[in-house]
Amino acid sequence: MMDKSNTHLLEQMTERMKQRESERLLQIESKKETNGATSNTEMVSDFSKTFYETKQNIEEDLRKAGDMDKNHLLVALVTIKSDIQDLQKYLSNSTLFLCRYDIRRAQESIQELTRQVQEIEEKQLPKKKFVFKFRKTKEILDGVSSLKIEDTIDSSSKTIDIKTYVNTCGYSDKMNEILVMPNNEIFKQDVMLSNLDSCTVKLYGTPSTIHISCLSNCTVLSGPVATSILIESCSNCTFVLPCQQLRIHNTKKSDFYIHVTTKAIIEDCTMVQFAPYNWHYDEIQEHYKQSGLDLNRNHWDEIDDFNWLSSDKPSPNWVILKERDRTIVWD
Repeated sequence: MMDKSNTHLLEQMTERMKQRESERLLQIESKKETNGATSNTEMVSDFSKTFYETKQNIEEDLRKAGDMDKNHLLVALVTIKSDIQDLQKYLSNSTLFLCRYDIRRAQESIQELTRQVQEIEEKQLPKKKFVFKFRKTKEILDGVSSLKIEDTIDSSSKTIDIKTYVNTCGYSDKMNEILVMPNNEIFKQDVMLSNLDSCTVKLYGTPSTIHISCLSNCTVLSGPVATSILIESCSNCTFVLPCQQLRIHNTKKSDFYIHVTTKAIIEDCTMVQFAPYNWHYDEIQEHYKQSGLDLNRNHWDEIDDFNWLSSDKPSPNWVILKERDRTIVWD
């Protein structure tokens, strides 16, 4: 029989997860309404309060998980991992207004939570006793897929099915390829692009976020992104992107054709150029409506360089791309 105290702890964690999700959605709607009137200091303060309260809740769940039997523990860890993923997304979406120290400190906290989960798994869930079955839920073009993790636990003639989805899609470790994803694959999803060389990526739709890292000699075109885009460690690339927030790290010799409703931020970047977003495809107007981006609000030529503090001289790290040098036709 299952220990009643363990069952009660699991029920508490599940209920609290539902409550957190409701509170998170309310906070998002509230921030959307007050976005224009909120100062940077207030946003940083709000982030710190929300992030570290959530971190404390996850730590409490980890402490409770340590007292569970193995069957309940497996269920609890799925919930905890999901919470950590949500916390990572919250940090990624907040990098626009956070300083480097705050980002690093928050990332270290997430890494510590992940380490604690791994430690519990290694001590209390020996791998040989648990077999996970991975199967594709739907194919994304060119072999990219989301994965569904299933594990069935049988105890006292009852079966518990654990199902979780990785809400990300994208491409990694490819060279000299044309990579295309339609809206039904990326709608409200987090798109991840990493370790691509000499590739063209076309995202016909409205992702929730895009995370891009370690691209060289690539062209990336996207439809309207509902929230933020983070780009890091890229070189000799062209990005054609509309979004609410754009942050670019450690990138050089790249061109950006952007529509952004807040000032883009660059950090540790050199020889980057900016121009207005100019990609067109059949359903883009409908995708703008889905994303909620304001077509009349575009700060494509207002860039904040975190490495350039002088107010009386322009940053030497970025320039406006001259009209005669801009690409007009992408397809």
